[in-house]
Amino acid sequence: MLTIDWKERLKKDTAEYLEKKLPKTDYDFEIIFIAYPERVNGKIPPQVIVHVANTIVQKLGKNHDKYIPFYKYIWDKKGENGRMAFTAIMAKLTRKKPALYLPLVQSAVNTANSAQLASLLEKVMLPLLRKEPRRHLPYVYDLAASGRELIRKQAVNLLTKLLKKDPELGEEVLQHFVNQWLQPLGELAGTHVALLKAAAKLDEGLYLNVWRQHLHSRDPQSAEILCASILKYHPEIEAIVEPWTKSGNARLKKAALAAQRVLQKKKPA
Repeated sequence: MLTIDWKERLKKDTAEYLEKKLPKTDYDFEIIFIAYPERVNGKIPPQVIVHVANTIVQKLGKNHDKYIPFYKYIWDKKGENGRMAFTAIMAKLTRKKPALYLPLVQSAVNTANSAQLASLLEKVMLPLLRKEPRRHLPYVYDLAASGRELIRKQAVNLLTKLLKKDPELGEEVLQHFVNQWLQPLGELAGTHVALLKAAAKLDEGLYLNVWRQHLHSRDPQSAEILCASILKYHPEIEAIVEPWTKSGNARLKKAALAAQRVLQKKKPA
């Protein structure tokens, strides 16, 4: 627990750092909190780092955009504490000037580990998405097409959280992905399957509408994605899959037969 006394001490030390060291491009911001006596698993507690980061934003005021090299530096060079501080700072600043700060976030995303990435997207991107979804959805779509599986997975998680909050976006978001199915997706296909599974849990009607779009389709890749997304039995899905099992296309038939087996296992007695 961060005591009132330590909060005031950290505020004072932050102000001193911003006045005397930051203007001289001294980016060793650990000096602010290194004297804090408590450790959790040998590390400075996260609430201390976040408190310092929030104080930095508060005290920089309207001058925040003069210190972009500092924000980049603490992400790149200051380890776990720097990345935690960067995330807390960006959570505040991207709301003020998204066009200026989102490129920094995008760069950070490309080098983040799993926990750091989840934190960045949850604390920085999700609030922006919820406030202006159509403005920021293209950025999330880019994440979902990343060459890193970790980023694609977190993009699906981010979209799932958005659709829970704003279900009316579901059709638009799913259609963005469905529109890509006639192009070879390669390793990206798994991301489409994951999003469909998430959609099925959130809104079965929305999920079934995607199936209905493919009632007369014979495209193997579309069928593979749909068939791999099945989580429960539904007679409409069974009816769409059944003709595919008789297809002369080996890929389509293989996906359909696998789906048929899943449906039979999940079919109520």
